[in-house]
Amino acid sequence: MIITFRPDTKLYTAQLDIAAAGTLALDLTCPRPLRLWLADVLVLDEQLSWRSFEREIRAAILFPVTPGKLDVRVEVGERPRHPESIDRECPSRNRQRCLAGVAQRLPDQLTLTSTLHTGIRAPAVALCFMPTQFVRAGVTWQHIVVQSTEPLPALTLCATQPALEDTTTSPRRFYVPVDEPAPVRSGGIDTRVEPYREIARTVELTIAGADWQVTVPMPVFESLGKLAPCREYQPVTWPAADVLRAGVPEPVLPEAWRHFENAYFAAWEMLRQLTRQPNPHSGLPNPYVATGSNFPNFQFMWDTSFSAMCTAYGWRVFDPYASLNVLYSRQFDGGYIHRELDVRDGAPVLYEPDFSPNPPIMSIAEWQIARLTGNTQRLRQVYPVLCGYHRWLQLNRLLPDGTYWSTGLANGLDNSPSLGDGYPDLTAQMAHDAEILGRIATTLGLPAAAAEFDREHATIGRALNERLWSESQQIYSTSLTGGGHNPNKVVTAFWPLWAGIVPPDRIAALSRHLKDPASFWRHHPLPSLAADSPHFVPGGKYWLGSTWSPTNYAAIKGFDRAGRHDLAVEATIRHLDCVTDVLTSTGKLWENYCSEESKPGSQSASDYCWSALGPIALLLEVLLGFEVDALHSTLRWNPPAGQVAGINKLALGPATVSLIQRASMIEVETDRAFTLEVNGRRFDCPPGRSSFQQTGN
Repeated sequence: MIITFRPDTKLYTAQLDIAAAGTLALDLTCPRPLRLWLADVLVLDEQLSWRSFEREIRAAILFPVTPGKLDVRVEVGERPRHPESIDRECPSRNRQRCLAGVAQRLPDQLTLTSTLHTGIRAPAVALCFMPTQFVRAGVTWQHIVVQSTEPLPALTLCATQPALEDTTTSPRRFYVPVDEPAPVRSGGIDTRVEPYREIARTVELTIAGADWQVTVPMPVFESLGKLAPCREYQPVTWPAADVLRAGVPEPVLPEAWRHFENAYFAAWEMLRQLTRQPNPHSGLPNPYVATGSNFPNFQFMWDTSFSAMCTAYGWRVFDPYASLNVLYSRQFDGGYIHRELDVRDGAPVLYEPDFSPNPPIMSIAEWQIARLTGNTQRLRQVYPVLCGYHRWLQLNRLLPDGTYWSTGLANGLDNSPSLGDGYPDLTAQMAHDAEILGRIATTLGLPAAAAEFDREHATIGRALNERLWSESQQIYSTSLTGGGHNPNKVVTAFWPLWAGIVPPDRIAALSRHLKDPASFWRHHPLPSLAADSPHFVPGGKYWLGSTWSPTNYAAIKGFDRAGRHDLAVEATIRHLDCVTDVLTSTGKLWENYCSEESKPGSQSASDYCWSALGPIALLLEVLLGFEVDALHSTLRWNPPAGQVAGINKLALGPATVSLIQRASMIEVETDRAFTLEVNGRRFDCPPGRSSFQQTGN
């Protein structure tokens, strides 16, 4: 039976001819939320969130019948759609094709396929097949939610072995073991219109009561995270506040910066407070650091990656891999990882009706952790995952001119007026990703792969500089279909600096934009949108002018890499001054900040993971000037000239290092030998205490 839905009609009726007494089994698919009555018995009441990637309900229904006509009544809700604000503020070059493909894949109709099991008397029960899975002891378990209008006696579900039942939930929830499907796609062009979980195969599911048994078809959905280093749930013990404080590096700051210490330790405590313990049945492999107070159920890729760059510094007491493991466990066959997931069931979350790949910066986070820990085994584990994601982007987001396209939601800038064809941010991010993957390949002894990534880094750099530099504005900007560039200056214009692909003659132009008080050099630099844009909102209104820690981090690290350490330090001080002022007045670190005065942005939440970037990462890497390289037992230091500054308890792989600069002397204490490089000079530091005389400092 097929019931085709009509506009403005919610109620539908039909009849089924029943030839004999027994149990009717219905196989149901529907792209709308619905209620289904059989003979005036409500057998299924199922919602369908607009955030659901599957966009459809799949269920099996058992119902006891006698010969004659069986009345069928259906009430449906509106077909779920994304908020209209997405179309208004975050258009995509792919959206119309995507929506047309969804309409073709999922016609607006209810499909009921019936099978009559004569002589069997089963109770009325509905089983909703969920695409979520978890792995335990090498076995993949898939979720089934059971609905019934009356209390059910003992119920047994069996595919390959008996199911597990969660007796703490209502309605009842079962977990059925399934043989994990083989990959449903390889790393090529993704032919899906959006990343729903495909049905890999259908198996027979046996449902049994005390004196009856019925078999129904059950879809087995593709499994996620086949390349992930960790899939089965493992607990993580997060440190208590005093253990965390004692276990992280302790910055030694000059008097003028001493007030930043409060923000430093507040950031660590915020990250500790954001740790969460998921349901082991969610499919998530371990606990994690949540995105922020305003997203209790949703985890984002680039937010998580940036927070891992902070937790890397506390790796001995605070697991830096846990949150990244969550991302890897959600990787689709073919390499794609969605930008957002629901931590309650591990499902990707539909927000933008399209693929929404976040910036490929997980590799940077892993490289940061490796250079602090010296852990090459971890790099070997995650290298296939990172390469798979990079390859997906290469195959599905590369334009013929060599640049990369994105959308406001995919690149994380939501309502930013950065629209166009080729995007400087994703193009630069892909170049940077190639560079880091090349370094990882070198570390793993893969010279051919490293050379290929190096060539890709250079190729993308050439395309970006040829296509995405606005000569009239002297800044990187999104290209437009009809020629020219988007006239709005967006903070991600500085991202190519971090990727190391900006020619020397353009660094000066970008430096001028940075220090221009009419555009980016505001009270709290750098606003996400230049203040001289007609779309700029002084209060921020999210990405229409708020100052954000991740884009500040990318820009500041970029200027530092480009040889403008002076600008990087100056911008970091301004950023940390404002962050500290707001921390003092509110007691919190915030998702974003007002660029015009020291207060949170107009649309901002407190306790947000990536806002640790300034107080932890920028303070250690730019203000104090540390570059840790445990892979080569080396610590590079560009200390603030003429200042008493340093660090205690820095974990350099297996070594624990403390050092301080006093005038022209550097005092070192370490429990293992390492090499110290200060402004180009190398010092061999043996275990114990030693000191070195600097020159020209």
